[in-house]
Amino acid sequence: MEILDTALDTIKGKLEKAYIEGDVGGSERIVSAIAGGFVLSNGIKNILHRPVGAVATIGLGLALLARAATGKCVVKGLVGKKDKAAKLTVIEHRYFVK
Repeated sequence: MEILDTALDTIKGKLEKAYIEGDVGGSERIVSAIAGGFVLSNGIKNILHRPVGAVATIGLGLALLARAATGKCVVKGLVGKKDKAAKLTVIEHRYFVK
């Protein structure tokens, strides 16, 4: 039982650290978890009827659940990098030849 308790404490510590350092707020994480569970269950339900669409749906559901569990959002990270790049001032030189 000690191994299980140690493992659970380690997981709990990592989740708490991810929650504190994450860029996704608490309400967004809850909505992501609910939506991820719903999307994942629909993907699993449709795996035999529409396999290609179901695999994509399962992938989306797992991505939403990972976002909810870790508090990190890849899309927000990419958008944040673009916002920083957009704040740079670009000086343009134009040369006119007559």
